[in-house]
Amino acid sequence: MDQASDLAFEEAGEISIGMTRRAFAIGTAVSLMLAACHGAAPSQADGAADALAVPEDPVFLSLSQAITGHPDLDPVIAARTAQAFRQLFPEVAATFAPLAALASRHPDPTALLNAATPAQREGAMAVVTAWYTGTVGTGVTAQAIAYADALMNRPVADALFPPTYQLGGPAWWTAAPPPVDARSHAATPDDAQQTAGKSHV
Repeated sequence: MDQASDLAFEEAGEISIGMTRRAFAIGTAVSLMLAACHGAAPSQADGAADALAVPEDPVFLSLSQAITGHPDLDPVIAARTAQAFRQLFPEVAATFAPLAALASRHPDPTALLNAATPAQREGAMAVVTAWYTGTVGTGVTAQAIAYADALMNRPVADALFPPTYQLGGPAWWTAAPPPVDARSHAATPDDAQQTAGKSHV
C-alpha cells in the first residue's frame, strides 16, 4: 500500500472514529435527558402548571357577561384578563366589584352603562375592549390573553376563521381599502336592453 493509500485510510479511520464518538455523545446525552425527564418531569410539570394557573374570578366573569351581553364567556380567559388588569391597570380593576354589584341590578349592557359613574363607565368599556380584542393594554406592556376566542371573531365565525398567518406586508392593515365601484354591481340601461333582446331570441 503506497503512502497516498495509507493517508486516505487513516483519514477514513479518523472520520469513522469521529462519527462514532459523536453518536456516542449524542446517545449519552439523550439517555441522560430521558432519565432526568422520567424521574423529575412530573414535579416540574406540576410546578409549571401551578405557575400558569390563575384562580377563577366570578366577580369579573359576571361583570363581563353583563357588559358584553355574552353569557358563555370562558372562565379561564376571564380570570387571566382580570389578573392582567390588576397588574397593568389597578385603578381600572378597582371598578370591577362596584360594577359587578351594579350589574346585578342592571343586567342589560346599556342600562349598566347608564347607571355607572364616569370612572365606572371607563372601566366597563375597558373590559369590553379587552374581551373583543383579546388584549389588555397597548404597546410593549400589553398582555395578549386570547386570539381565536376574542369576541371580535364571533360575528363572522360562520364564514371566517381567525387568520394564523400575515395577510400582507408590514402594517398592511394601515392602507386604505380599495374603492368600491358601484357601477360594477348595478344594472345599467344597456344591460337591461341586452337582457330584453336575449329574452326575445
